[in-house]
Amino acid sequence: MKVLTRYLLWQSFLGMLGAAIVVIAVILLIDFVETSRDIATRVDISPADAALFSLLKLPLLLQDTLPFIVLFGVLWTFFRLNRRSELIVMRASGVSVWRIMAPVAALALGAGLAGSLLLNPLGAATSAEFELRRAALFEARAVQDARGPRIWLREVRGDRFVVIAAQAIEDTRLIDPVFRVYSPSGGLGGQPELVQQTEASEARLAGGFWLLSDAVEYRPEAGAAPLGEVSLPTSIGQEALFERTRSAQGVSFWRLPDVIVSAREAGLSTRIYEIRWQSLLAQPLLLVAAALMAVAATLRLTRLGGAAGFALAGGLGGFLLYFLQRMLAGLGTAGSLDTVSAAWSAPALFALVALLYIAVTEDG
Repeated sequence: MKVLTRYLLWQSFLGMLGAAIVVIAVILLIDFVETSRDIATRVDISPADAALFSLLKLPLLLQDTLPFIVLFGVLWTFFRLNRRSELIVMRASGVSVWRIMAPVAALALGAGLAGSLLLNPLGAATSAEFELRRAALFEARAVQDARGPRIWLREVRGDRFVVIAAQAIEDTRLIDPVFRVYSPSGGLGGQPELVQQTEASEARLAGGFWLLSDAVEYRPEAGAAPLGEVSLPTSIGQEALFERTRSAQGVSFWRLPDVIVSAREAGLSTRIYEIRWQSLLAQPLLLVAAALMAVAATLRLTRLGGAAGFALAGGLGGFLLYFLQRMLAGLGTAGSLDTVSAAWSAPALFALVALLYIAVTEDG
């Protein structure tokens, strides 16, 4: 059994590796064309730079296609084993389908864990580098096109709340920030009342304080008062600033919990990040479900006919799994579904359906 387990693991690994090579080649080709169309038509970059941009985006794109890599890799492996009658020999030797399936499921589980714990942080780092390089190319245009505040933050300070507007974020610095302090019910009719406004050339986040440069304070009754260098207490963490400049897909698995907490304390919506966090946690189950569907679709013996049709049905089932998960994630982001159900329902459902089909096929 150890020899058979190693053989199935190796064959499944080769199948997934072959599928990964094909997927990577397709991703790079399509993204290179898209990058050339999107960036090269607006700024002058060489084909080597366009290829580098595509390589920087590759890890995250590869992670999104892991279910298809596992699905088609296992489909190809077991369809080939079936055509060569190796599955028939295994079954005739008294090996149950559960023992045949176990190494593949374990390999898919390991791929899911590696995708969430290793590939995702790598993708977040390369995505950050991509954004920095892309921003450098469009920096001149970004300065010309700036119209009013582009960054908004909010935090509660005692019995008041602060609305922060800025032109841009650079690492932990706000460019041209404006801090407006409101009293929730100080105005007429219970409307928020502006208590004070502080403007500065920049504000740097450090140790629970905003360090303002060239600050000027405005109060409704006192007018303008130059402050120069001044510090303001804040509950906003670095992760909240990180959240404002990066999409959920660009946040590392290991940083997502801190981003969620910090963004919640800053009064920002966290649903999209909670969905991303739960989706990464559910990715191992998603890949196991894809592998189980591939195994279930290739159990029918070739000599009975219809094996290719079953394999095609397994591939279509994988696409259905992918799009159902995307749809549920969209419902979770919109608030129509809780984040746990949105991320875990589709993988759990398809894994159970595949197990049920295998059980009926094996045990009747």
